[in-house]
Amino acid sequence: MRKNLLIILLAVAVLAGCSTAGKTGQTAVTDPVVPDAESLAAIPCRCDSVGLNSPWVKFLRLPEPVTHLPQFDILCKSEYPATVSINGQILKQYKTGIFFTTILFNEGVNKVTAEAVYPDGRKAVCEHVIIYEKRDLSRQPYPLWIERQSFEPASDVELLPDDVVKVSFRASKGQEAWLYVRPGRRSLKCSREDFDDYSVYRAELPVRGFAAGTAHTLSIRLEPAEGAPVREGYKPDITRVVTVRNPEDFPLLMVKNDYSRLVYNLGAPRLGGPIRSELGPGVVLKTSGKIGRNYRIRLSNTETGFISEDDVEVMEGSRVQPLYSVTSMSCGPSARGDVVSIPYLEPVPYEVYPDPDGKRLVITLFGVESAATWVSHRTGCGVIDKLTWKQCTPETFRVYVNLKTEKIWGYDIRPVGRSLVLNVRYAPDYDPAGEKPLAGLKIAIEAGHGGSGTGAIGLSGLVEKDINLDLSFRLGELCSAMGAEVVQVRDSDRDMTLIEKRDIAIKAGADMLISIHANAGGRGYLSVAGTSTYWHNPFWAPLAQTIYDRLLETGLGEFGVVGSFNYTVTRASQMPAVLVEQAFMTHAEDEEKLADPDFRQKMAVKIYEGMVDYLKYINQ
Repeated sequence: MRKNLLIILLAVAVLAGCSTAGKTGQTAVTDPVVPDAESLAAIPCRCDSVGLNSPWVKFLRLPEPVTHLPQFDILCKSEYPATVSINGQILKQYKTGIFFTTILFNEGVNKVTAEAVYPDGRKAVCEHVIIYEKRDLSRQPYPLWIERQSFEPASDVELLPDDVVKVSFRASKGQEAWLYVRPGRRSLKCSREDFDDYSVYRAELPVRGFAAGTAHTLSIRLEPAEGAPVREGYKPDITRVVTVRNPEDFPLLMVKNDYSRLVYNLGAPRLGGPIRSELGPGVVLKTSGKIGRNYRIRLSNTETGFISEDDVEVMEGSRVQPLYSVTSMSCGPSARGDVVSIPYLEPVPYEVYPDPDGKRLVITLFGVESAATWVSHRTGCGVIDKLTWKQCTPETFRVYVNLKTEKIWGYDIRPVGRSLVLNVRYAPDYDPAGEKPLAGLKIAIEAGHGGSGTGAIGLSGLVEKDINLDLSFRLGELCSAMGAEVVQVRDSDRDMTLIEKRDIAIKAGADMLISIHANAGGRGYLSVAGTSTYWHNPFWAPLAQTIYDRLLETGLGEFGVVGSFNYTVTRASQMPAVLVEQAFMTHAEDEEKLADPDFRQKMAVKIYEGMVDYLKYINQ
């Protein structure tokens, strides 16, 4: 069947090509290139008209020359304006030049023809041949198979004697699976949960009884179900090594990098796992396990975290977790903000939890205990009401920094000598009702991506990094005209790390940070759309909301205000920091707006107005 279709395709390949016309009312067809059978599969499209003179039309997205997909969203482009069609169906052409439709394929050879007729009568035609081979794309259970990349644990592990290894994988639907442990003769039958064309198999393996320091190898085997057309089981070459160690055998680590992420678990949501703290160099951590390249960190007898081996170095000597006692704390005003000082006698891990609803910052130190702690409050604090504390566990000391208001301007915490110092900033001087509402403020604007990082590519070829930079400049000009000092974090098309971008805003002493991006995602060219804003720190949620409310006035649809977003740049706590996703470059109508400089200017105005709304909210 395949060979016959190839022969048919060769016969009709002369249809493929881009048609152009040099004179009004005329149509010229480019010389076709006839492929041979061996090179057919490597030919994505015979209609690439890059470099052709006007008029032109081309395909932007097509399936493979031989496809098993029963339908495809064909995407084309021509100069705007034109009357455009695909297979004779007149379609809407967007100002970006794109047009599209969904084509249902018949078995065998299918010809797809795109046409553009210019207002002066010139016409361009582009044709493409696609072979559709009907095939059941669902995964069949036989021969038996196991999806290698689904296997958990994903790496070798080192654990404590009271741990449990959780094993899971996807494989042929409806079979029996076994987990084997070597050395020894231990085996466990896996539970099974069935889905459309696969099953998930799971087993839990307690490691108590494993000899400490001995490497145990886990393997799996799939056995055919009763009545299956195959008799032999399937044992893939997938193994994991589990090594059990006693608590005293696990080393201490020292953090060596700035902004080293300590995460709650090794889950992988967008932009990284759930972060509980960013630690700086010198912090000492007690390990209690290792999964692949990530150490498990013992914070207390009830809490753990994970940190990458790239961010730490193993310490020689003592393996005892650092511990010290707190006897006093202090709080008082300074020129730029209120200052909290907590004894930091050992470089133990710590974290800060922002709680605007409770009007407080919660600082937790692990490996610290109270020794009748007393708190000194000096008069004149502008933001902080009082400090309180709680011994949550024998090793967990928690400080509650109770605030007079949830409307704060930023905070920073870091070790200074033998103290852990928290600075809560005072509000800058500004007048949102004045002629220049941003006078007295320093605004940092980050244009997302840059250099080799293009970001998303729009349907028409629009490049995210370019429109991000353009909108950042437009917003910067507005802010400058309204009295602000502007810091363009990325002032040109160049590569920058995310940490570098955040550091520029922090070291500049910015009072606000706005990150500019454009979104992408969804299936189809008119599916997911709309504008959105993002915050990581809940204290900055009102800024994300006021900007979002203004952006909706542009006519863009709603995608929403998104919280707890892990983008590195806007994880800054030193100032209100939010991210703006202008709209979706993968949505035809959104991209059409984003490609319009006038619309980008309108968005800049709305972002500015949202910033002023935030200043008014803070002043209420």
